[in-house]
Amino acid sequence: MFGKVSKEKVVDNVRSAVQGLNLKYEERDDGSIVLGAMGDDNPIGMVIVTDDEHKTLNIYCYLMFDIPEDARNKLVPELNTLNNTINNGGFYMADGEPKIYFKIVQSYFDRVPSTNMVEHLLTVAFKTVDINDGKLKDLIPANSVIKDPMFS
Repeated sequence: MFGKVSKEKVVDNVRSAVQGLNLKYEERDDGSIVLGAMGDDNPIGMVIVTDDEHKTLNIYCYLMFDIPEDARNKLVPELNTLNNTINNGGFYMADGEPKIYFKIVQSYFDRVPSTNMVEHLLTVAFKTVDINDGKLKDLIPANSVIKDPMFS
């Protein structure tokens, strides 16, 4: 029963979900899918990774502005507080990375996530980040935000 779900079928459903939502994407050789900037006020990127070793579909959104090192300590308790209000997924900052990420994980041990399920998860991830990105950006001193010149 376990381990019989193919990564290829999961990637097929992710591809169908992204196409169903009319999103532009790029598929990498490893099967991960990268979406360009989205969002109403602050640009949001998304990467969808199929982790066949752990049998999980990982959806990562990231805010497309860099967090200065000196602002990280102020953000950690705010991210923890925010995460306590979210039922599916969570915000985090990775060591050595200047970004805020949001991650949702869906297991596929015994069943391929349907296209509808993937569409739902992508929508939840994006909307959760879009609702909260302004609050997070406001916690960073305006003169210390490193903006991507593509979105300035």
